Amino acid sequence: MNEYVFEVKLRAIVRVRANDEEVAREVVPLVLGPPHGLEIGLANQNNAAVGWSATVTQVLTQEGDARQHVVARVPSRVGAQP
Repeated sequence: MNEYVFEVKLRAIVRVRANDEEVAREVVPLVLGPPHGLEIGLANQNNAAVGWSATVTQVLTQEGDARQHVVARVPSRVGAQP
């Protein structure tokens, strides 16, 4: 199987309910962070269930300073197809 790499620009609108705007702003990065291996594995299982033979193996995001990278890797057994 081949491996492909895509760079995707993401624009998000996040709606937050809070008593204070400062607190609301603090929680936004929590939902925009990179997915964990388990989440990627679940997405791969769902893809396999609908017949898509493609497996996400890594997600790399940039947060703040462009030199800081956050990587989420999927253990090879998660989302593996028989």
